[in-house]
Amino acid sequence: MTGSIVVQMKSMLTQLPESERKAASYMLDEPEEVSKLSIHALAEKAGTSAAAITRLCRSLGLTGFPDLKVRLSVDNAKPQMPGYYDIEPEETVPNVIRKTVSNSLQAIQDTMLHVQPEMIEQVVRSFDEASVIYMYGVGASAIVAADAAQKWLRLGKQAFALQDEHVIAAALASAPPQALFMGVSYSGNTREVVQLFRVAKQYGVRSIGLSRFGSHKISELADMMLYTPLAPEATLRSGATSSRLAQLVVIDILFFAYASTQYEETIAKLGRTHQAISFLK
Repeated sequence: MTGSIVVQMKSMLTQLPESERKAASYMLDEPEEVSKLSIHALAEKAGTSAAAITRLCRSLGLTGFPDLKVRLSVDNAKPQMPGYYDIEPEETVPNVIRKTVSNSLQAIQDTMLHVQPEMIEQVVRSFDEASVIYMYGVGASAIVAADAAQKWLRLGKQAFALQDEHVIAAALASAPPQALFMGVSYSGNTREVVQLFRVAKQYGVRSIGLSRFGSHKISELADMMLYTPLAPEATLRSGATSSRLAQLVVIDILFFAYASTQYEETIAKLGRTHQAISFLK
């Protein structure tokens, strides 16, 4: 399953340098033409340079122009061009269902563009070696942080999603060796989360960021970065809903990758935690 490069280009368009934006705009307007063109022919038609197209490929997280042509061909072959849909006034319930499910599926598919196996493996090793894991997010991202914390807590890790930034700042300042901080923010610029990354860096606590693809404050501060796709702005925040789902998918990928490295121990611990809470039912 491959995420949509068309959606990714649309989302990033306003953030791209002018030379890259010209190439992206042409490809969005004429996606079927790209497969027939060389990089130099495309540059001429778009009014830019081959070097700018190469830089665009890097900005999109692709290996090069051939990879970009393959991604566009996949999108062109779909019966309906991919995208995110906002809810309109007086929308019928069947349309709400269709759009909501479509947005969710699109977010999951687009996540595939940004999940790097090497980084997943690195984060899994860091989780395994961590003496304690502090997790933090604001708003919808707090839900993601809480979900991650309870998952690793059930596996015997000291994992906490603290909601008071003063408390977590104090915890980072007095953290034991091999402590880990994970900050979640879709924008990558949420003030409280960014400040806690600075605190973690100040006290030598290794950090992991979970945020949208692109350049932002968290990507500058985190030791390790996990990216989710950019979602277009939406009046009723269907983009925010999609971004939260993408973040939860990344957490699930981390969890299953972690569990597979110690399968028998994971099954045993999950069984014990299930038994421990059974009296509450």
